[in-house]
Amino acid sequence: MTAVGQTSVIMTDLFQGVMLLFTGALILYLGIDYLGGFGAFWENLPRGHRTAFPNFNEDPGFPSVGIFWQDGIANTAMFYFLNQGMVMRFLAANSLRESRKAAVGMVVILMVVAACVVGGGGWIARAMVNHGDLPNTVEASQAFYVATELLSSPGVFGLVLAALTAALMSTVDTLITAVAAVVVNDVYKPYIRPQATEAQMMRAARVTSVSVTVFGVVLVPLFMMFDSIYEAHGAFTAAVTPPLVVALLMSVFWRRFTATAALWTIVGGLIAIGISLFMPEVIKPFAQGVPMKDAGDGIFDGMKQFKYMRAFYGLVVCSTIGVIVTLLTKPESAERQKGLVWGTVADAIKRYKGSAGSEHEIVEAMAMVERLEEEPELCGEAKLAGVTISRALANDLGAACGDLVYVSDTRKWLGGLRSSHAVVISVSGEEGGPIITLGADTYETVVVPKRAERAVLVQRLY
Repeated sequence: MTAVGQTSVIMTDLFQGVMLLFTGALILYLGIDYLGGFGAFWENLPRGHRTAFPNFNEDPGFPSVGIFWQDGIANTAMFYFLNQGMVMRFLAANSLRESRKAAVGMVVILMVVAACVVGGGGWIARAMVNHGDLPNTVEASQAFYVATELLSSPGVFGLVLAALTAALMSTVDTLITAVAAVVVNDVYKPYIRPQATEAQMMRAARVTSVSVTVFGVVLVPLFMMFDSIYEAHGAFTAAVTPPLVVALLMSVFWRRFTATAALWTIVGGLIAIGISLFMPEVIKPFAQGVPMKDAGDGIFDGMKQFKYMRAFYGLVVCSTIGVIVTLLTKPESAERQKGLVWGTVADAIKRYKGSAGSEHEIVEAMAMVERLEEEPELCGEAKLAGVTISRALANDLGAACGDLVYVSDTRKWLGGLRSSHAVVISVSGEEGGPIITLGADTYETVVVPKRAERAVLVQRLY
């Protein structure tokens, strides 16, 4: 269930992401061309819009310093470390090496390109206002659409709107799938129906997906209370994200951090942020010069004060709570931390496959496949299938019993759709070529019936 849902989401998001990047880059190009080249574009872009922090703290309605702490720090950590949809994608990589390559590619390439594509429409609109192509009365929330409609033909404008809709849908489908996976694997299967069949888990996932979608629709009136969807996003980020981000990052990178401290960080942080909604004055020492604005005297109007600085306040308060409680509580045992904190990769590998292992150069070889009618023993906490390899394949891979291997179809364009991790449980002493013997379930996962006579790619990982 999880694999199928993950596959469908990745494939649709890949297409939608390429579509969004293409249309964003197209609008940036059309705008620069319309203004007469990059020199004219840069000349008409106000100086403040060329810097990293325009309007550092002057405008309480949109201070750059607040956006930095809210989205640059808190929400970035939330998106990459706590977003189950993103975590599932990194976990879908076939090895730690591939996960690291994905992380580096995301930071060095995709985030830079995405920043230019997302901000490009605003840059073009601002330059066009200075150039006299757009009126100075254009609202910021409408600038992208007005500039795009002016620059493009009706067909291209429709494509841009379709790309924006696709971007929203790609986020929604990812999160719905992620929530369904969490509910089924962490709640339904362990506590409600431990002996659940695949069909029952699929039904539970569908019910969860529909329920989450309906819940999101019910929340629409709450979102409509804000002037824009970005303000609603900011309010949620500032209220919920800091305690979760601080608890997770301290848990991973500070071995002294305790479970009790994590609990108090989340609970205490939520209480402190809740207080700031009704008494926004407590944020003032953390506001970094951002002034308070008149937001009204209503009981919930306090959430509109320092709305972009609340994240920094939450990060500081939660970090302080975490450090103090940690120093006042007993450290966690080293045994309990193995495989869960920074610097214990070897322990994580052991927990995953059920035997000792370490990172080394990945070795690969081709092998023919034989099928067993039954699934061999399962290994490790991941319940990995056991496989038997021939002596020839063991020599090619330098593999021994207990090693983790990755078995996949040789067609790279499949992107791992026909693949599986497995653990070597025995090495056959028979003479012959490189052969790997798979259980029935693993065989069905890796081998396409029409390609049963073709070799598969086997990689020794750990």
